[in-house]
Amino acid sequence: MSLPEDSYGRAKRLDFICAAIEARSPRRVLDVGCGAGTQLTAPLAARFPAIEITAIDEDPDSLAWAREHVRARNIRFLAPAALAAEERFDLVIASEVLEHVPDPPDFLLALRARLDERAPLLLTVPNGYGGFEWLALIEALLNLSGVQARLRRLKRRQDSGLNAAPTTLAVSPHINFFAFGELGRLFADLGFAVERYRPRTVLCGYLADSLLRQPRLAALNAGIADRLPAWCASDWMFELRPVRPPRAARWRRSAWARWRKRLNERRWGLR
Repeated sequence: MSLPEDSYGRAKRLDFICAAIEARSPRRVLDVGCGAGTQLTAPLAARFPAIEITAIDEDPDSLAWAREHVRARNIRFLAPAALAAEERFDLVIASEVLEHVPDPPDFLLALRARLDERAPLLLTVPNGYGGFEWLALIEALLNLSGVQARLRRLKRRQDSGLNAAPTTLAVSPHINFFAFGELGRLFADLGFAVERYRPRTVLCGYLADSLLRQPRLAALNAGIADRLPAWCASDWMFELRPVRPPRAARWRRSAWARWRKRLNERRWGLR
């Protein structure tokens, strides 16, 4: 199974993760925050049928949808609590999850505890100050002001028939907004070394998705990101490996991140 490129660089992400799998040949892979399983779990299972993939998510509705619609003999969909405490994996993936969790250092330490010795952790994270988040900020402000309600019918007509398979059924807005250097310090504090890095795209999200529907434009958007500084990308991909014992993480949300967290929670009716 292959994915067409889109404004989010999903095909580029799949290639990044497949390269790690091909280099290491893991037997058991853990996909954390799998959602409905459509965007990453299912394509990986199709491309690597000999690998056992365990996919976990906190949202029961997303897991129920995945179990009903994602048909692959080498995937098991579980709630996190159903994962045995002693289970370890040859490779762990957490794609677009770190921005949603209440405590990123604790979350990364929990992922590290699931790794076999020196096994890699593949992480993808939005640039908290990149194009996606600035466009998301505009959308949130328009929504809270009431303007977005007037635009919604037009957007629904544009989206008609596209992306019928959901990525997730959860309401889980971004509550963490990372800078590139901030992530580097967090990884170092937790004993990870960055073995491989690649940006995904320059633009994605609100408004940009409508402008980048053509595959050639989406591919150009992904290709340009490779030629620009990391701060220009909307999203980053990392292959991490534990190389030293973790120490207390110095991470805390900035004032900007705390304000954006509150705004997103209001936007999605969680405050």
